[in-house]
Amino acid sequence: MKTIIFVIISLFVFISNSYALKCDKCHKDDKVISKIVQEREIKSKDELINKLRNGKMSKIHRNLTDDDINKASDYLQLK
Repeated sequence: MKTIIFVIISLFVFISNSYALKCDKCHKDDKVISKIVQEREIKSKDELINKLRNGKMSKIHRNLTDDDINKASDYLQLK
């Protein structure tokens, strides 16, 4: 019984981590999103959208949907 409970808990942990953020696929280690937002002093969701759509890395981020950006801003607790 303990083994079954352990397996179920492990599955929930792995599933929740795999669906975290689309951004987490590329933004790892020293390029974590929270660190980039802090360095560039992004304070709001509008600033984040502007940087992703019009910034120097906009070509890389062009496949992000508005929903993806909203999830990232919620994760980063931007207004």
